[in-house]
Amino acid sequence: MRPTIARHSDMPGPKVYNLWWGDKTGIRQRGVITYTISPYQTKIAPHMFRNYLMNGYRRLSGEFVYFAIPFALGYAVYTWGSNTYAHNNSKAGHIEAIARGEHH
Repeated sequence: MRPTIARHSDMPGPKVYNLWWGDKTGIRQRGVITYTISPYQTKIAPHMFRNYLMNGYRRLSGEFVYFAIPFALGYAVYTWGSNTYAHNNSKAGHIEAIARGEHH
């Protein structure tokens, strides 16, 4: 006779001390302490959004140099490369390359 699917599962049987996760019908264990947070401490988000306008602006403006300059430099290199590529593959670019003797 083959064991049933319930026998193959990891669910504990009726005579175990630690029950299945979340099952509260068993024996009350000793030494288990639960903690809760006061409802006054959980209302953080309204103050966070209200104070972000000035504090966030102050913090981001202090870091502006560190991300704006590399971004501008990278964008300038990308724009130059895109324009040069487009010009070199255009008819005018081919004519200039032939005049310089670079076209084959």
